[in-house]
Amino acid sequence: MTLPLLPLGQRSGLQASAIGLGCSRLGSTLGGCTGDDALRLLRHALDAGVTLFDTANIYGQGESERLLGAALQGRRDGVILVTKAGQRFTPAQRAASLVKAPLRFLAGHVPALRAAIASRRAGALPRDVSPAHLQSSIEASLRRLRTDRIDLFLLHSPTAAMVREGAAFAMLDGQVKAGKLRAWGVSCDDAETVEAALRMPSVAALQVPLEVARSMRPALDAAASQGVGLMLREIFAGQPAAAPARAAAIGEALGHRNAIALVGTTSTAHLDEALRHARQTLEISA
Repeated sequence: MTLPLLPLGQRSGLQASAIGLGCSRLGSTLGGCTGDDALRLLRHALDAGVTLFDTANIYGQGESERLLGAALQGRRDGVILVTKAGQRFTPAQRAASLVKAPLRFLAGHVPALRAAIASRRAGALPRDVSPAHLQSSIEASLRRLRTDRIDLFLLHSPTAAMVREGAAFAMLDGQVKAGKLRAWGVSCDDAETVEAALRMPSVAALQVPLEVARSMRPALDAAASQGVGLMLREIFAGQPAAAPARAAAIGEALGHRNAIALVGTTSTAHLDEALRHARQTLEISA
């Protein structure tokens, strides 16, 4: 059984593979997948039937998008590119990006440096969802991805207040009309932000941690009936490493309406395992 395409909500008009590849660790300084290894992972995913790739402008200081752009040359049609913006690096993080290669080497050999980088990463980044910042971010992402359109653009972890304010919504609608975006939505970290986003008629899709979605099933089902698509992330968070637990998590994620399960991995073996679980889940439910 090949990996089926599922609707990502009627508002977006997009269809994507049941499993999407989360690309947050591509080009990462710590424990990431870079260079030829990253390209092999991406091409393996494409060959295995994955059509949705989720990234963001800050992942790997932009390197995740650049690697995706390189891997998709000649294979862009039929792929759903999801990227995000709305978080900004601090001046220290921007400076660190200029010496990324030596930092990666040193982090692999100096535990204290690795711990310091990990600790800094764990902190919340400044948010900026102003029209000017998001518009410039879209243009930069298009260049890194080597494409003329982003299939689904997401606000990256805004607060509920930012969503309710909706400062950039008119600009994003304009980008859809201009053809630079096919649809846009919100990547949410908590229930309050999900609730705020669901009140916005222009929001085509949401990205939500599975744990949050679990507590909001009725609201998300109602949104699905109104055409909102759903991408579920962090589906293995808190799960034991055993394959049955991972299979159950994928089954739960794909049990939501209009839902795609995002698997963040740099291992082709782990990706193949997730694809098998998804096929089995969908075969049983067919």
